[in-house]
Amino acid sequence: MKHLTWLAAALALALAACGVPATDAPEDTAPAGEGVFATIAPFGSYGHVHDADNVEAMRPRVMGTHGVISSGHYLATQAGYDVLRAGGNAFDAGVAAGMALKVVKMDYAGWTGVAPLLVYSAAEDRVLTRVGAGTSPALATLDYFLEHGKSPINNALIPADVDVWLAALDRFGTISFSEAAAPALRIAEEGYHLYKMQKRMIEDHRDGILAFPYNRDFWFPNGVGEQRLGDLMVNADLGRLIRYLMDAERQALAAGGSRSDGIRAARDAFYKGEPARAVDRFFREQEGIVRYEDLANYESRWEEPLGTSFHGYDVHAAAGWSQGPRIVLMLNMLENYDLHALGYNTPAYIHVVSQVINLAIADAHKYVADPDFAPPPENLYTKEYARERVGLIDEARAFQDMPPWGDPERMAAVADDAPASFVEPVSTGAAASRPGSNDDPAANYGDTSSLNVMDGDGNVFSLTESDGHTSTPMIPGWGFGLGGRMYQFNLDPGLANVMAPGKRPRNTNSPLLVMKDGQPFMGLSTPGGDQQLQSLLQVFLNVVVWGMSPEQALDQPRFGSYNFPGTGSEVNNNPAVINIEERIPAATADALRAMGHDVRPWGRWNWRACAPTVTWRDPETGLMIAAGDVRRETASLGF
Repeated sequence: MKHLTWLAAALALALAACGVPATDAPEDTAPAGEGVFATIAPFGSYGHVHDADNVEAMRPRVMGTHGVISSGHYLATQAGYDVLRAGGNAFDAGVAAGMALKVVKMDYAGWTGVAPLLVYSAAEDRVLTRVGAGTSPALATLDYFLEHGKSPINNALIPADVDVWLAALDRFGTISFSEAAAPALRIAEEGYHLYKMQKRMIEDHRDGILAFPYNRDFWFPNGVGEQRLGDLMVNADLGRLIRYLMDAERQALAAGGSRSDGIRAARDAFYKGEPARAVDRFFREQEGIVRYEDLANYESRWEEPLGTSFHGYDVHAAAGWSQGPRIVLMLNMLENYDLHALGYNTPAYIHVVSQVINLAIADAHKYVADPDFAPPPENLYTKEYARERVGLIDEARAFQDMPPWGDPERMAAVADDAPASFVEPVSTGAAASRPGSNDDPAANYGDTSSLNVMDGDGNVFSLTESDGHTSTPMIPGWGFGLGGRMYQFNLDPGLANVMAPGKRPRNTNSPLLVMKDGQPFMGLSTPGGDQQLQSLLQVFLNVVVWGMSPEQALDQPRFGSYNFPGTGSEVNNNPAVINIEERIPAATADALRAMGHDVRPWGRWNWRACAPTVTWRDPETGLMIAAGDVRRETASLGF
């Protein structure tokens, strides 16, 4: 009877939060206190309840034993799925979907920009990352930016995505560039239909679009302000670029070259051919700093990822040219807590996790950058250092500013040189910060999209693609742009991520790849700026600590700290701020306020809480699941 009373109360709370009278509660509910349902019931983030461990999520489960894929747009998912059905592996499908995704996401993740990639190759039995952030131009000196500041023209970074796609296809794939690019070419030339989020982005970025005539003509083909949902969006010039790369591959093959030779020829056609010369001409005309040589000399590489263990799982992330190190710092600290004892999404749980996030971001703010220029200090990623850092957490009081960074070399929780406050500019003046940089990341520079693929052989492909072209210029006649990712460099020479020529910015994009007992377990990535690893952390914990399926893990309400300078800024514009989705009970928000958190509402479901795509593999049966977040237009398929 006690159990039934508890269940009735929990259902009443969840249903009331949805505006449903308690009398409408379903009759076939699970026993209280058992299974996943007991964890998620207070938040109303579920559909039908069949039994304690069989709770419907907010979309159908997508399963497969041959291959599964989830991405930020249904056409990209379909492109990758078709490759899997035709016998391609996860890498073939990932590259095809990745190129297609960037055709339909020119506002958020267009051709071209950053593309951090993590893979697990079953044939090589290893996890690798392709360095997916391009280098800054040779003219990108700190003195130049201190004088001129950051701008849509000056922020252009050398594109990494073309290199990433073709390197993955060459090393791990089985098909040609032309085969992988065929879906992207078809979408570019035949068009796709303008969808809800993209329509909003065009409207929000109207002034930025109108600053560049070529952008204006692309985004407003029917006239400024005349766009409608369902309008056909065609990018014939991007089709020209893709055909140009296909022709280079075709010529290499006709000359007797191998599949690898053909792929390399397509790559060189972009970085050393007419597209690169068009980039040079455009940026010279606009008084920018990108030159032909910056593209022609660009070459990325494969490298071992960072990683840490957490409760028997091995979590892999990219190095300091991404935000991947944050997840290592977070998990190392969270291992010092009994998260079950705190209770799921309780005030104590949200408080501890958010304070760990703040501590990790503080250390990353100081120490994490392109390791070629700023190798991380000794002990930064050790669990011993993490234990020192968590000693700063007051379980009854929130940090009122970003906490000071530590000193890992001395194993000290607080470094002697850590500023007392991050609310005001530190040392380089107003030019060092980008106002509003830790508010909505899409407000001025667009956002990101993501893609995850698994196949029956155990291969995993986890990609975060970014850099839209609304407020950053596209290259006339070619249908692509250079993302403005250099805005994520700092201009304070006391920080590792300070601007320098030939350096990669610590960009916010960070896919994750999780292994269990040496076998692939999960790939996950998301859009969302500085919220990315906060959301991926919560999804990961939902799965490995709280026993949720991938869909259930995605559907639960999230919180996100903003108590730090946004990447590329030195100023904390949001001291003590934490946003929470309002399916988390009001009493929890009130308790957090009593601890000193400045709690801001995110509504019930908010796209700023990110939209991960996930692939998951059952360690015992090999069954795979693909799932995408309902907060944005994700789509998943499998067979």
